[in-house]
Amino acid sequence: MFAIAFAIAMISASSGDEAETGSELPPPTQVSTGDDQSPEQEQPTSESVASVPSQTAADSPQQDAQQTETTQTTPTQPQQPSQQSQSVEPVAVAEPDPLSGFRIPIAGACITEFEGHLPGAMRAYRNNGVHEGLDFYEWASCTKIDYETPILAAKDGVVIRADLDYVDVTPEDWVRFEAAGFEGEPILDELRGRQIWIEHAGKIVTRYAHLSQIASGIGVGVHVTQGQIIGYAGESGQREHYEAPGTDIHLHFEIRIGESWLGEGLSPLEGRNLYLQAFGLID
Repeated sequence: MFAIAFAIAMISASSGDEAETGSELPPPTQVSTGDDQSPEQEQPTSESVASVPSQTAADSPQQDAQQTETTQTTPTQPQQPSQQSQSVEPVAVAEPDPLSGFRIPIAGACITEFEGHLPGAMRAYRNNGVHEGLDFYEWASCTKIDYETPILAAKDGVVIRADLDYVDVTPEDWVRFEAAGFEGEPILDELRGRQIWIEHAGKIVTRYAHLSQIASGIGVGVHVTQGQIIGYAGESGQREHYEAPGTDIHLHFEIRIGESWLGEGLSPLEGRNLYLQAFGLID
């Protein structure tokens, strides 16, 4: 009995010393209860995967911070205008109508309503030909017209014909005209008497016929301005010139387009409207 009590006392003393000694030692190394796997090798369970959010580029705080820093430190590049925005379409500019902008070639005159003086009127003495322009007679044109009436350039242009050496028709010439039935352009040209032709923009030509004289300084190649005096009214080319001088004074005026004339193929009143438009008197 004594021996048993002594052994129990020795074991108790040994346990107390061991406890005091253990408090001064470092804690023991944690050992996994798994199959000897280290924490780094431990495979995540489905529960741990579900509880840890996926670290995508959009969700990573570190990457968000890098993006924020990049946005703040990288200067914004100015947007370069596209080639389309740099190119400007040209604005179309309408060309002026070459059959507009004319003025009446006699100051104060009006456009007659007498059909015999209008383009397209019949001319029996020209073998049933037609009148190719406007006539300005005093009794039908709202103003006095005599040998001293100035004839004005209807528009800016260049003189392409000026009959400075004109010789008027004679009774013998008139007999010749009648024998030929007043046919042919040469005879018709003689019947127009002393003339000036002016070429304008767009190859438009104005003709001024039956002039008594041509103004000083006017000749082929001379540039004239609208309203400039180019000659004076008369009756050259007409039988009245030698049979009854001073009784047929007027201006014959034409606007020509190539080989045609303004109002060709139309009635006299329709032709008159075209001249009114050319003079800017109607739209």
